[in-house]
Amino acid sequence: MTKKIILNIAAIICFNCVVFGQNNNSPYSIIGIGDIEHSSYDRTSGMGHAGLALSSNRFLYNANAASLSALDDKFFNIEMSASAKFVQYAGTPISASANSSSDLQIKKISIAIKALPKWGVGFGLLPYSNTSYQFYSNKYIVGTNNNTTSAYYQGSGHVSQMYLSNGYQLTKGLSIGLQASYLFGQLNQTENISPGGGIDSALVTTRKIDIGTPYFKPGFQYHTKLNHNWQLLLGGTATFKKSINGSYSLSVSDGNTTSSYPDFKGKDITLPAQYSGSIAAKLKDKYTFAVDYSYQNLNDLNVHGYNYRMVNSNFLAAGFELSKKQTYRDLTFERHFLQAGVFYSNSYLQVNGQQIANYGFTFGGGKNLIRSNLGVQLNVELGVHGTTTAGLIEERYAQVNLILSYRDFWYVKVKKFD
Repeated sequence: MTKKIILNIAAIICFNCVVFGQNNNSPYSIIGIGDIEHSSYDRTSGMGHAGLALSSNRFLYNANAASLSALDDKFFNIEMSASAKFVQYAGTPISASANSSSDLQIKKISIAIKALPKWGVGFGLLPYSNTSYQFYSNKYIVGTNNNTTSAYYQGSGHVSQMYLSNGYQLTKGLSIGLQASYLFGQLNQTENISPGGGIDSALVTTRKIDIGTPYFKPGFQYHTKLNHNWQLLLGGTATFKKSINGSYSLSVSDGNTTSSYPDFKGKDITLPAQYSGSIAAKLKDKYTFAVDYSYQNLNDLNVHGYNYRMVNSNFLAAGFELSKKQTYRDLTFERHFLQAGVFYSNSYLQVNGQQIANYGFTFGGGKNLIRSNLGVQLNVELGVHGTTTAGLIEERYAQVNLILSYRDFWYVKVKKFD
């Protein structure tokens, strides 16, 4: 059994290594740590990303560690998610030759076991944020009479989170959890100033930021039966304000001369506090309704620039699920499920007086293969990020997520007979 587990894990890791993607460009990822992922790439992805109050005996809900306590005893669970995203750009600065991009990536690898009857443990790798942009702009030359020259800006990199989650059932309806993560990655930023406006040669400034910091997210879930048909489910998580002391390096090239500053001290990146709550209801264990709300406090960070500032953000999502179950020899199995949802967020970024919004809807479904240990989920997200107002850029995107799950017995104690 152990050999079989190792082979399955190895196959997933190998598949992860052979899938490559071209990052989609987003001009709004230039600020802070980049575009922060709003999806957990799990069963909530088809419900508008609502589901902090939900749990399952078979599927992993990565956004709330408390959900791990609901897994079946003596089973281990593996999930892997892949995503394809297609973006169409609109706005005055967009050229006809660069008005779209596409991307294919492995997004998540998660493994969980039910260590004890009331205790579930999970670990894995999830995306946290992404930086990818490139654009031209005019730059004023300091010390001149408002002379300008052309400048090219480019950024790339991502931050991932490796996590260890624990979920424990305190009472029949109440579970608590803690996700302990380590955020790591590198962000690269390049400014290339062309000759002109009093500059004799190209001036290229490259800054690299290496990030590595612990990050904690506690959570809870409460489930109760209202009557024979209805169940009420509550859930919530919180993260707290966190300063990231990144390791910075800077290099400046002026013509044939390059100067390096490996111990350059840049501005610390601060992650804001975030509080999230969820309420859900189940009817006859067949129909599920869920609503999530999240709030981030960024006004206190006082981060701003020439035409932007970071502001408080809100995220609201609602979803619906229809689950088809079948009873076989006094055991109930879920055969398949269908989902739909909507979401809306005012992001933490305000540019030219416009707070950048992200909204859209999702739909999808999944199927459990009863004669095997596999489960398959497929969902689609259609959304809009940004606006063309005030000279900004709008991103219209379509994202397809594929989630594969596998589970098998982790440990079964066999009684021996003489």
